[in-house]
Amino acid sequence: MPSFPRIRFGPAGIPIQCEGSSTLEGVRCCKELGLSAMEMEFVQGVRMKEDAAIEVGKAAKEFDISISSHAPYFVNLCTDDSLKLANSKKHIIGSARITALAGGNITVFHPGFYQKLTPKEAFDAAKTNLKAIESELKTRNIKIRLGAETVGKKSAFGGLDENIKLAQELDMVVPVPDFAHLHARGDQRLKTEDDYRAVFDKLERELSGIDYIRHFHCHFSEINYSDKGELNHFALGTNNEPPIKPFMKLLAENGYSGTVICETPRLDYDSLMMKDEYERALSKKK
Repeated sequence: MPSFPRIRFGPAGIPIQCEGSSTLEGVRCCKELGLSAMEMEFVQGVRMKEDAAIEVGKAAKEFDISISSHAPYFVNLCTDDSLKLANSKKHIIGSARITALAGGNITVFHPGFYQKLTPKEAFDAAKTNLKAIESELKTRNIKIRLGAETVGKKSAFGGLDENIKLAQELDMVVPVPDFAHLHARGDQRLKTEDDYRAVFDKLERELSGIDYIRHFHCHFSEINYSDKGELNHFALGTNNEPPIKPFMKLLAENGYSGTVICETPRLDYDSLMMKDEYERALSKKK
């Protein structure tokens, strides 16, 4: 039986406390720390070799660590620049291929930017290009979820409703709520347990066909923002925006199951804080 059958916690990248610098060592370190997930950060490019990915997959299976990845930041599926679009597709497909070899279950990506497009035009472009990506992945028999992350800037395409709609109309796409981004962009200001519940209720209602909230994937941190949205991520306990306690209480009391990836500058330290807060909420429920 997995150590954490309900919610898995882990860092976005190799733990700070890890003495080594490889992904394989990061997986082992997560196990030693008592974490049960790790997101591989391909944000500057997919440089992991196939044999290394296979070794990561073996270790992740042995240690019961859920593996995911984040595709490069250079993705824009709404652009009309043919070179940028070709590279965007290559980045997502390359990330998905290596992640699948590593036994991962989801590759997260940022959908794109509105630029001069209307929201509908941006959606149509993203949908068309994601269909092409899905087709290529299916041809290669790469079985993985593509996680459309909710964005933090108002200039970016990929709000919660937009990503839910993508998931409804595409086979492999699922939304990845980044709660700091939701808060900063204004899609959902998060202060209370009911605010978090509203997000999960929407996901459950709109994606009931895939039972999404039983295996959700999300990001969490505190955040600094302006009227234009996200500025930078904060460690837990910096400004309490958004607050962690009502989120963990909601997860504990409603029996959700999924993965929470920590994107604060303190990575594994704050992952462990989240896990401890979740377990305290569980114990109170009993």
